This record gives sequence, C-alpha cells and structure tokens, in this order.
Amino acid sequence: MEWRGLSQQALEAQYNPRIAAPDFEQHFVAYRQRSEAARAALLGYYDIRYGDGPLQTYDAYPATQPGAPIFVIVHGGYWRGLDKSLHSFLAPAYHAAGCAVVNINYDLAPKVTLDTIVAQTQAALAHIAAHAARYNGDASRMVVFGHSAGAHLAAAAYALPWPAQLGPRPQATGLALVSGIYDLEPVLHIGVNQEIGLDGATAQRNSLLHQAPRLPGCQTLIAVGGAEPQAWRDQSDDFHRACRDAGNQAHLMQIAGAHHFSVLYAVEDVKQPLGGAILALLKG
Repeated sequence: MEWRGLSQQALEAQYNPRIAAPDFEQHFVAYRQRSEAARAALLGYYDIRYGDGPLQTYDAYPATQPGAPIFVIVHGGYWRGLDKSLHSFLAPAYHAAGCAVVNINYDLAPKVTLDTIVAQTQAALAHIAAHAARYNGDASRMVVFGHSAGAHLAAAAYALPWPAQLGPRPQATGLALVSGIYDLEPVLHIGVNQEIGLDGATAQRNSLLHQAPRLPGCQTLIAVGGAEPQAWRDQSDDFHRACRDAGNQAHLMQIAGAHHFSVLYAVEDVKQPLGGAILALLKG
C-alpha cells in the first residue's frame, strides 16, 4: 500500500493500532491480570538497574539450570507508553521450557528522544549479557523479542551503531520481531506523534528498511497479525525483504485472525505456531 496521499483519517486507521483495534483496553486488562499472576508464580529479581534513567531497569527470571538460553522481552507502546510490568505474562511458558527470561524497561518519549531509547536498549542488552550467569543464562544464546515499537527497538539495537562505551556487542542467536514498525516516516504524519515528538531527521536515522541488521548466525523471525491494517502488515513484509537482501536468515509469519494486541497471546503460548517458533530459536 502506498501511504502517501491517504486521507488523515485513513492514515490514522493504518498506523495507529489503538484506532485499528478499538478493543485494545480489554487486552491491556488481560495483560495486567495475567502478568500479576505470572509475577506471583515466578521467582524473579525486579527492577535491576542498568542505567541512570528513571525507567532504566529490568526484571529477570533465572533459569533453573545454568547455561540456559536467554529470552529478552522489549515492550511496545509507540516509544511513549506502557511498561514491562504489563508484559510479565510472556515469561512463564519460556521459563517453564528452561529459559532465563529478562523483561526490560526504558525511558519514554517525549522525555527522551528515540535515539536515547535505542541507546538504552543497547545498554540493557550489554548489562544482561554481562550478568547472564547470575540468571543461569548463557550470553551466547540470547534471543531478543520485541512487539510493536519494541520490535523496532530490538532490531535497531543491532542494526544501528553500537556504542563503544558498552564494550563488545552481545551475540544474538535470534531476533523475534512481532507486529513491528520499521519505516518511521509515516509516524511523522499521525496524531500520536504529538506524544512521541519524532522529527524528520530522527525518523530517518532510526528507520531500518535501508539498514537492516547484519547478523551472521542469527535467525530473524518476523511476524505480524493477519487482521492488522494493510499498511502495518506491509511494514513486516518490507522489513523481511530488507533482512533477506542484507543476507540474513529471515522468516516471515502471518498470524491468522490476530490484530495488534491479540497477537501477543500467540507469543505467550509456545504450543501455538508463533510461540513455538520463538522457542525453537531459543533452543536452536
């Protein structure tokens, strides 16, 4: 779909998930309830600080045995909302399968820029890798998962220059990117950008279609809900093509009937095709 030339109403419907899926609030309630139950059931370390920003913390659920793969969760919210505590419900199935699970937070726009949020994501990954043994994790077996803006951050952490002060870039054996946004230019033209504060130069620097991560030995799983708007599905199609053109091992999945918020239930359940594919990356 060519988004340029769409009416403002059509742009909003294509690029604002809360308009495309007006039942989003009921899913946030479900996330919260399931996440509270997950935190009550799992032994974890909470609000581990990896930087000086107010929200630069993560939660970690150590694996029961050392040398386990690490499942890293990067939440969405268009870089300006939501919280790791709403996504704890994704941890139990992967923890039960023998993984260490780490669920990260980052500071939010517009208090910080998108450049800063990407750098914070990179700092979180560096900190997780450096402390992997504390969580019975193997830093060389890390799969980074992100949903929505979190998918952008997970990919951008590896596509964009790695800050030298963080030391060597941690190895990722897999990226699991679900319902992400990778071309940021359309965001400049929708109402939610009043909350994000994205400008043209920042959008260009952080768009990934022409700078997909080049990660030898890393599998990239790109998934999108089949009930999402066409332009949002196109983002995943285009990024999948960009990853393949960059020489990456990339696989595209469309989750039938799932929209932007219900697709996370397919991640939560490792018996479903999407959750199973993510677990296969971890067990790889």
